[in-house]
Amino acid sequence: MFRKILFISLFTILLSAYPNYLQGTGAKQIRFIGTAYDLETGKLLYRDYHEEYWENGKHTHSLVTYKDPEGRIFAKKRISFAKNRNIPDFQLDDDRDGYLEGGSFLGGNSVKLYARRKTSDPLQEKVLENNGPSALDGGFDYFVEDHWEELRSGKKLSLYFLVPVERDKFRFTVEKTKEGEFNGKSSLFLRLRIDSAFLSVFVKPIDLVYDMGSKRIMEYKGTSNINDENGKSHQVRIVYGMR
Repeated sequence: MFRKILFISLFTILLSAYPNYLQGTGAKQIRFIGTAYDLETGKLLYRDYHEEYWENGKHTHSLVTYKDPEGRIFAKKRISFAKNRNIPDFQLDDDRDGYLEGGSFLGGNSVKLYARRKTSDPLQEKVLENNGPSALDGGFDYFVEDHWEELRSGKKLSLYFLVPVERDKFRFTVEKTKEGEFNGKSSLFLRLRIDSAFLSVFVKPIDLVYDMGSKRIMEYKGTSNINDENGKSHQVRIVYGMR
């Protein structure tokens, strides 16, 4: 159960260091791909195709399409940053088994989380009162951006992750492990850990690499929000690149 806590798959909704920009009148669209490999075997598991929509310099929403190695679409996600970029509204739908998860910022300190594990299960939801620094799904990217200089200085930061499948929040810490090169680019290496001795037995750390210039994600290692054929979260290495 707790492996699913790290659904954040910063996943699959994380920003890329190599965006492909499509300009339009008064708007901008950025497309990129995340390629997910099994963390142990290196086997290709899936790809997530991201389309970011920007207006007046702000990231308004994203659409993410998940495809298996044969190119078949099996899941989709929509995420909106219009109300709160750290706690965006989102919904993920997996057509294979009917898995669904999502969240909605209600204003103030209130957040609604909802999920079901398969089509035959009832949708379960709960409204949480959230206090303190927090992130939901792809909102973690903007938490990193908002606290970039603190992280670079070596400061360990705490935040709550809101987890729809558990209808709960969990405290995590994030800190720099090093600065160095990744794929020829100056990069910031971060590690994300659950802040609980008991839960850390079940939830392993997530390692992240961000491009120093663009502050976009380049690599993610950890638990995915995409399940395997047995309904368990994949352990993945996701590499992001242009589309």
